[in-house]
Amino acid sequence: MADRVQSLADPPQIIGGKYLLGKMVGSGSSGSVYLARDRETGDRYAIKIREAKEKEQPVRFIAEAQDMARLRHPRLVPVLDYGNEGRLYWYAMPFFPGGCIRDRVKDGAGVPTLQAMSWTFQVLEGLHIVHKHGLVHRDVKPHNVLLDQAEEAVITDFGLVRHMHGGVPYRTRTDQSMGTPNYRAPEQAVDAANVDQRADIYGVGATLYYLLTARRPGFLYMVTPDDPVMEKVPEQLRPYILKCMSYEPGERYPDARSCAVDLAALVDTVPGVEKGLGAEWMRRFDQQERATWWERFTSWFKW
Repeated sequence: MADRVQSLADPPQIIGGKYLLGKMVGSGSSGSVYLARDRETGDRYAIKIREAKEKEQPVRFIAEAQDMARLRHPRLVPVLDYGNEGRLYWYAMPFFPGGCIRDRVKDGAGVPTLQAMSWTFQVLEGLHIVHKHGLVHRDVKPHNVLLDQAEEAVITDFGLVRHMHGGVPYRTRTDQSMGTPNYRAPEQAVDAANVDQRADIYGVGATLYYLLTARRPGFLYMVTPDDPVMEKVPEQLRPYILKCMSYEPGERYPDARSCAVDLAALVDTVPGVEKGLGAEWMRRFDQQERATWWERFTSWFKW
């Protein structure tokens, strides 16, 4: 069996002893994602697989699985199981049949304002926890935001994460460009090794811009107040997006929570939205953070 599980050119039918692999639904530099079923329960999963080169241990892929396994939060995709068979390293995630928020932007039309703001706020909830753990996602974009059964946003793909305080056996090369051009911060395009959480804030603004305009931000020019596409953005949201996407990191929101606070205040200005929705969002934001820290605290007593 081990001899057969050596190459993604001829992927195995079963991995991890119980996951029946189906079709491949995504592929990139950090690995390929397959749909899968538990052969005993029938439950559906998404399995990400990375084929290591001979005598190589894919340390970034392993770190990605470990990061996702320990970041427990409703807005972050969890890792449920992981392992390796021969040169194939893999981890299992829940299956999200709703796809990603990019799929909801169709025919050149953006999504409704309240929906775009709601998904953006939920992304900020997840990023707040990511940043609290000393991590920078470095690839915030509509493709990496999935929708759960309640149609709420969940962040995935931690393959480009930066560990602010080290602790991993790899390092991004200084002056290396990294991330998706249309959504990465300007400083990440020239020196991804030294970005901080404000690079993710840029990705948040770029994602909201796309959701509202159905147009990807250009990577050869900055979004400005004179950008004609901004006419599709409600007037009260334009300064918010411009602040998130400021060229200089110091002109952006300093962290996910301050970014969320302003967005929650703005949601009450949307026509037809009942007053107090923003306050409800912030209560949930803070309650989920407390729940996450309580889960970590109680887990210490299980050892």
